[in-house]
Amino acid sequence: MEKENIQLIAQVLDSFKIGWTDLQVTDGPTVSLYEFKPKSGTRLSKIRNLKDEFAIALEAKSVRIIAPIPGRGTVGIEVPHKVKQILGLKEILNSQEFLTTEATLPLAIGKTITGKTFIADLADAPHLLVAGATGQGKSVGLNVMLMSLLHKKTPDEMKLVLIDPKRVELSLYAKLASSYLAEPVVTEETKAAKVLRKLCNVMDQRYAVVSAAGKRNIKEYNEVAPNPMPYIVVVIDEYGDLIMQSGKVVERAICRLAQKARAVGIHLIISTQRPSATIVTGNIKANFPTRIAFRCTTGTDSRVVLDQTGAEKLTGNGDMLFFAGAETTRVQCAYTSIEDVMATCDEIAESYADYDNKDVTPEKKRVSTSFPVLPWMISWSYDLAKVGEFFEENIPDTDALKKMLQVFVELDILEVETDKFNRKKYTVKIRDHEELDDLLMSYIVP
Repeated sequence: MEKENIQLIAQVLDSFKIGWTDLQVTDGPTVSLYEFKPKSGTRLSKIRNLKDEFAIALEAKSVRIIAPIPGRGTVGIEVPHKVKQILGLKEILNSQEFLTTEATLPLAIGKTITGKTFIADLADAPHLLVAGATGQGKSVGLNVMLMSLLHKKTPDEMKLVLIDPKRVELSLYAKLASSYLAEPVVTEETKAAKVLRKLCNVMDQRYAVVSAAGKRNIKEYNEVAPNPMPYIVVVIDEYGDLIMQSGKVVERAICRLAQKARAVGIHLIISTQRPSATIVTGNIKANFPTRIAFRCTTGTDSRVVLDQTGAEKLTGNGDMLFFAGAETTRVQCAYTSIEDVMATCDEIAESYADYDNKDVTPEKKRVSTSFPVLPWMISWSYDLAKVGEFFEENIPDTDALKKMLQVFVELDILEVETDKFNRKKYTVKIRDHEELDDLLMSYIVP
């Protein structure tokens, strides 16, 4: 098959009068890379435009052309196998590369086109964005990453915060509550916002501790500290749904963690099946330099995630592009079943049945506020409508009230509408008293 494909590729190149030399093939688990060196004077754009012609000649669903391959002076044509092999996670976890890795938070993802085990260090990433169309392997990919972390790190070395708005994917790890979980698996949007704000407080507390010890980061601190800090890995399975429900509150907390939390050992993995510009905003992309794209529906979605096209040409079933800065690597993600995940969690729960799971995300002590205390802020029984009515009936005449109104609008607590008489109407957007109290106490305290 490989010799036949080489001949077909050569025929296409010759028919369009493209000079080439040294046509070679590298066989991977699910994709083969056909690589050749174009002759001097050949325009690479002409080769890129032949992807449909190559797909027809090779009878492939799609091909991906890399022109040029960075640092090698060659052009690559990636052709998927007609019969795909399943790459089991066990093979990756038992590989010599994973067993001997010195990565702080190793993610054993799968294999490259060359058949080499691909391992990424989340501590170096330092945060990871995972995106792609539904059913292309994102949830399996998250399970593979979590399983590799559980195989390498102990509960004293790493804690997990799992946020699962879909309620069915990450709930498998609920049995780790007595060992690895810093918080119970979060399934409600309001609680997710609260947990993320709590992590921001933990980040600030850790910075104070590390700074007082005269160190710059968690690695230096743990080398001399009598009680080392565990790393905290935050996994959000459906970030898009979280943004739709909680909006700026969640995005603000995630951006703050992504900007500062790396040095104190807090790392994020967020996943979305809606890689649109409204979900993966500029702030998110700026703070998530490492990204994984599973197969996307369109080239536009691929550009949103990777800043380049290509993800729409993937074959699905775990076929991915791993983007780290300027380098993009095609990887076949390993596969692990739900039964394997449940068996691993059962074994861990049994092994750490008597483990003392210390709280690494304590509540921040509530202190007095610089904002004025309004009547509806004192009692649990206030009417939410009074929040808007207060600002409609009372023009903010002090700096404190103006600041409060600004914060309420920024956090999507209030929606402002102006009628034709230039009168402002404030609509309350939150759903219950507890959510309002959490927002107030989180942002009102100094």
